[in-house]
Amino acid sequence: MLSYMDKNFKHHSARGLTNMTMEQSYLKARSFARIYTACTVFSVTMYATMPAIIHLWTKEPIQGWIYMDVTRSPFYEILFLISCVAQLYVGLAMGQFGVFFASNSILICGQLDLLCCSLRNARYTALLQHGVKHAALVEKFASIQDDEENNYIYNVSEMKESEYHYDEKVRNTFVGARTQFDIYSPEYDDATVAALRDCAALCQVVNQYKVTFEKFVSPLLALRVVQVTLYLCVLLYAATEKFDMMTVEYLAAVALDTFVYCYYGHQIILQADRVSTAAYQGMWHTMGVRPRRVLLNLLLANRRPVVVRAGRFLHMDLHTFVVIIKTSFSYYTLLVNVNEK
Repeated sequence: MLSYMDKNFKHHSARGLTNMTMEQSYLKARSFARIYTACTVFSVTMYATMPAIIHLWTKEPIQGWIYMDVTRSPFYEILFLISCVAQLYVGLAMGQFGVFFASNSILICGQLDLLCCSLRNARYTALLQHGVKHAALVEKFASIQDDEENNYIYNVSEMKESEYHYDEKVRNTFVGARTQFDIYSPEYDDATVAALRDCAALCQVVNQYKVTFEKFVSPLLALRVVQVTLYLCVLLYAATEKFDMMTVEYLAAVALDTFVYCYYGHQIILQADRVSTAAYQGMWHTMGVRPRRVLLNLLLANRRPVVVRAGRFLHMDLHTFVVIIKTSFSYYTLLVNVNEK
């Protein structure tokens, strides 16, 4: 999946005073996929082999865990291998769902970064298409690079000339080599409208993909939230009754897995909120009536928040993570009180 995204988005950029590509988002998604998969394999391996390691180290009888009453060879070894494979299968199944969710969230945020950059540079794109030299724009509006610092999550904007504008290569690059221009001139309005419509098309594609992505992950996230809430409750209770490093390690792994969903869901919300700010900072006061109408329609179309929900009702954000932890602790307190009585 990531290789396909790389081939299709690596060379797409928002042609304007500043430019960016999807390459950084792809690299971050790929790095996360590899690191998180390695962490999942390590965690599952330690959980499956730790009882045997402790047994060989201390020479004490192995704990019950998943071995049941099997004590003879070769049944002991066979059951141990089957248990390790089962744990690895379940762990990778859970871990790869987290990788899938996080990687797609990063790529969605990258497209939203691209949309923000495009909105901020729509007017400059129109000037470049009418032959204004990129160097002349940089000299007069170089401060925009300082304005765009820390405005993107996964991509980096660069102030350089670009020969690409979304999917179509611009062939009349800097025709006429003009250095004198009036940014308020209505001659640039048609090209500005075209650039804003390209932004609207990109925005529609991002929203459609988010809806498709949410339809797929929403029921799985709902099951995962319920499962994790019960897991945390039971694991806390087990750790209270008998302190065990395996239980603590599994507790941390489950909490981290839940944090991944909530954190990257929160990243989508943050970046989507910045689209309106980018449109406001896009030199709208230099545009004519038609470009302003298109920009206003684009803003109105994006009033609904872009958020991924579990079960179509629970927003996946950091607030939800806190709610899950609090709910698990409440159930744990109930179990302790019931057990004492």
